[in-house]
Amino acid sequence: MVWLPGIAKQYSLVWFHATLYGVGMSIPRPQTRTDRLSRDDWIDAAQAMLVESGIDAVQITVLARRLGVTRGSFYWHFDSRESLLAAITDRWRNQNTNVMLDAVAGVKTLDEGILSLFSVWTDHTRFDPDLDQAVRDWARHDQTLWARVRAEDNSRISAVAEFFERFGYEKTEAFIRARVICLTQMSYYALRMEQDESMTQRLSYLEAYFRCFTGRDLLPDTADRYRGILLREAAAE
Repeated sequence: MVWLPGIAKQYSLVWFHATLYGVGMSIPRPQTRTDRLSRDDWIDAAQAMLVESGIDAVQITVLARRLGVTRGSFYWHFDSRESLLAAITDRWRNQNTNVMLDAVAGVKTLDEGILSLFSVWTDHTRFDPDLDQAVRDWARHDQTLWARVRAEDNSRISAVAEFFERFGYEKTEAFIRARVICLTQMSYYALRMEQDESMTQRLSYLEAYFRCFTGRDLLPDTADRYRGILLREAAAE
């Protein structure tokens, strides 16, 4: 018989636990940090690093050190750094583009659609402006990603343009209004205007923004009700 120390040790531990806990009972196994890490944990860490320091800082060794695990843990979930980066861009699209498309899909009135978009852009659990800007910064140095960002922007603008068309706007006017509203919001985040403007101040411009974007007036009762909802949500955070 060949003596296999590793196997002998394994079976001796099984015998010990069976004796201690009883035959047929489950044997507890200590949970390690590696066991607890999921694919999303790695994506979360990589996304945070991207936002904080840019794409060059998103390195497997650095992330492993931050997460307190070895590099081997990474390869349980990803084949390469490139597959991790692809997961970040997939999350960006699924979160930031899809939420805008959903905001204007199937709405019953013009007011509802525009205010739904405003709600998305003021709720950072739904639309992540920091991630959006980080991906755009990254795309300036990656032509393949730049093409994807342009495609996503076109998808967002097309969805808003189609929304305007549903409520009687001529095709070209609908497209320009969609461009204006989407590119204005993009610039708002790029210039970090949120840092200089409270939610109360921002909402004080609600009727003016609505008129600028649509060419129509927002009913006072609708504006007050919407403003109240957002201010309560902001106070609860």
